[in-house]
Amino acid sequence: MNKMLTTSQIRDALRDVADPISGDDIVSSGMISDILIDQGHVSFAIEVPTDQGYGAEPVRRAAEQAIISLDGVDDTTVILTAQAPAVADEENAAARRKGLDSQGAKADALIKPNSDPFMMDGHKMFWHLDRMAAFQRGERIAPLHIDVGLSKGCNIACHYCYGVTQGNFFLEGAKKVFPRDALLRYMQDAGDLGVRSIALIGEAEPTLNPALYDAIRVGKGAGVDMAIGTNGVLWNTKKDGEEALERLTFIRFNISAGTEEGYQRVHNSKAFKKVIQKIKWCVDTKRRNNLDVTIGLQMVLTPEDADQAVPLAELGAQLGVDYFVIKQCSDTVENDLGIYDQLETYDDFTDILLEAETHSADGYNVIVKWKKILNHGHREYDNCLGAPFLLYSSGDGKIFPCGMWFDNRSDEFMLGDLVETSFKEMIEGDQYWNAIKRQQCDVDVHKECYANCRTHMINDFVWKVREEPPHVNFV
Repeated sequence: MNKMLTTSQIRDALRDVADPISGDDIVSSGMISDILIDQGHVSFAIEVPTDQGYGAEPVRRAAEQAIISLDGVDDTTVILTAQAPAVADEENAAARRKGLDSQGAKADALIKPNSDPFMMDGHKMFWHLDRMAAFQRGERIAPLHIDVGLSKGCNIACHYCYGVTQGNFFLEGAKKVFPRDALLRYMQDAGDLGVRSIALIGEAEPTLNPALYDAIRVGKGAGVDMAIGTNGVLWNTKKDGEEALERLTFIRFNISAGTEEGYQRVHNSKAFKKVIQKIKWCVDTKRRNNLDVTIGLQMVLTPEDADQAVPLAELGAQLGVDYFVIKQCSDTVENDLGIYDQLETYDDFTDILLEAETHSADGYNVIVKWKKILNHGHREYDNCLGAPFLLYSSGDGKIFPCGMWFDNRSDEFMLGDLVETSFKEMIEGDQYWNAIKRQQCDVDVHKECYANCRTHMINDFVWKVREEPPHVNFV
């Protein structure tokens, strides 16, 4: 970071730029956010109302000029962000229930303002404009986030498990885990390279790996925000589990049924009561120790478990967790899980999901990923440009630009084997970047990718920023 530049200097320079609507400067108007300074490169966002987005381009350019003229600034990236106007509750309820023709409009109408404070149904790229600017300059960047698998097996057998398409066969692969030494080295390297978050969420169940709690400790110590997604059956409720909660940004329990009968039907397990006890323990530990960790539940919505959405929303409120999120079920275009051919049936669940949302209360959010649930797997872009920002490592230590390559075309798309090569060495080598390039250029996202992948929203953003329209100056 250029020590000669401060955020205060940036804000002071921007006070000379006026908001044409209010007449006040854009700093006093609260329009400036996400200022980042990186070795002479300054990036920030200007927030404007949705209906003023296109007309705000002169403001963006004026802000850009105000900053580029400062001593010590080499270049700058300024992005406009839109803030939708608040809608009265009664108007919002009417709009949410109105039958709209296009799926995009329907999703927009169903999204309730402030119902998703974690932005789970979107992306957070606006808060990482420095990494985006480096990508646009053609630099080799470290990923912002990595989903890290810790094992190749699982102790339950959810009916929608995408892991079976990645080579995970439940108990059969449970003893195949990411080796401890390589895993801890990976966590440290990630922090040293500037990876900003790691979620111990992958093709299988992370608590099967005995090095799990040490991985959380090392990753957090290296400066990485750590999180975990688990079915909760094996979560440690003693010292290891308590210390993990102190270090985690969030812990998410993957549970798609709110009743004992439903749990056995959906997850093929009789562990419902045990899981509930583990969730209660985490909530009690958070409250007792005044921890910052966010505790949530996640449901994978399918036609077979849609009846569990409302019972789960009620259960989340009773348990005292921070949120309950309902997400789409990802499936391959080959329909391996039997979901891809049923994506249009998700429209039939609207009333159930709206009822689930009514259980939100102060401190508890029921979040429905409407955009992905109602888009039928459609993509507006043609290539996966977002691959460098979000990576996936398998439960045995191999790393890929997409999880669908874990057990398919692995030699072609593997970025490297973390058991054999450190992440630092890997990211500096050609194999890593050649595989990233193949993911970006050679994969037909309409025919080869599974629906609504983790990188989907990032791709939406990157394509919109990268693809400059003709006559761009005619705002």
